[in-house]
Amino acid sequence: MTAPDPKPKRRPPASLFALGHAALPAEVSALGVTYQFVKLFKHDFFAATGLYERADGVGNRLAVLKVQRTYPYFGWPMRWLGRRIASREIRIYQKLQNVPGIPKFLGAVGPTGFLHEFIPGTELAPQLPLSPQFFADLERLFKNLHEHHIAYVDANKRENILFGDDGHPWLIDFQISYECAKGARANYFSRRMLQKLIRADWYHFYKHKTRLIPKSCQPEDFHRAQDRGFWHRMHRRFSRPLIKFRRRLLSRYDLANTR
Repeated sequence: MTAPDPKPKRRPPASLFALGHAALPAEVSALGVTYQFVKLFKHDFFAATGLYERADGVGNRLAVLKVQRTYPYFGWPMRWLGRRIASREIRIYQKLQNVPGIPKFLGAVGPTGFLHEFIPGTELAPQLPLSPQFFADLERLFKNLHEHHIAYVDANKRENILFGDDGHPWLIDFQISYECAKGARANYFSRRMLQKLIRADWYHFYKHKTRLIPKSCQPEDFHRAQDRGFWHRMHRRFSRPLIKFRRRLLSRYDLANTR
């Protein structure tokens, strides 16, 4: 006697995704160059990201398209939020174009999208041939961001820090990064916020370093890996329940039907 087929899961509501149930476009153009869709990387509440290839096959052929939210959230307009996030992320990419370890910005696409070069590599993981030199380069990369009055904010995710095929660190995804645009001339609140978020960047840097190459670390590295700070503790307290709720919600649906 065969077991009955499990009850099929429902398709997730379109409001849970940045583009609803729509797919990324088959073809896009930016700065006079046409790119064609290759595959989807990720489609969540805030953005859809995919791999594209130059139609003319010239130069570095692969690019990443990121489209911020355009779909309403259960009837509430959200395109304004997508425009705002995309505008800030584009501005940060443009500001950091001369910084080693930042992908090349390839142009805006529509009201909430943009392209940057694809960086071949792998997210940080214990099996990689990581070295003290890699983390020295990553430390220099974070310092460059901070000197431009930008806190990365999302360094807790290893998938955002790439071990490039060239052996160097690369940072991608500035969706929630914080930019203090006026730098030292900014108001007190903005400067204090930047300082707090920079402290969180360093906490995550030392956390990754001490976990991935512990034998190459100094006592000071382990000490700084424990320095979470107030804002990080508050983020963990409030974000974890939201993440667990979202996972439980999505587990009810058939994500295989959502591209």
